[in-house]
Amino acid sequence: MLRKGLYGIYGGVEFSITFDMDNNLKIMTENKEKIDATFEDTYQNGVYTKIVKPNEIVDCVSIIPFGIIKEEKVQILQEKENEYQVATGSLLVGSKLNLPRIDRDSWLGWVSKSEVMLIEEITPINSEDL
Repeated sequence: MLRKGLYGIYGGVEFSITFDMDNNLKIMTENKEKIDATFEDTYQNGVYTKIVKPNEIVDCVSIIPFGIIKEEKVQILQEKENEYQVATGSLLVGSKLNLPRIDRDSWLGWVSKSEVMLIEEITPINSEDL
């Protein structure tokens, strides 16, 4: 599964971190095995969340996924079962990878996961700064 955004450890388990409209810090997951009765599925869509305090989360990181295809670095935007959606702002890279041009400075396309070396740029974050 593609990890992108903020993550942290709560109760020994890694969760994605988000904020609600009231600026409450929330942890979230789609994995029912990670949760207990204190989590809620507010919108009945299979995403479970819980409001927490920053000091309850440890090992916070920001994760930005990139990919290497034919020795070229590209952004990874999404994933499907066997593909990544990749993007670049470089004419040379877009042409080399045969990506469709979507506007003046953007090339975007789906590429087989087997062609991509996934790299996660991980930056530590102090949970008290969230």
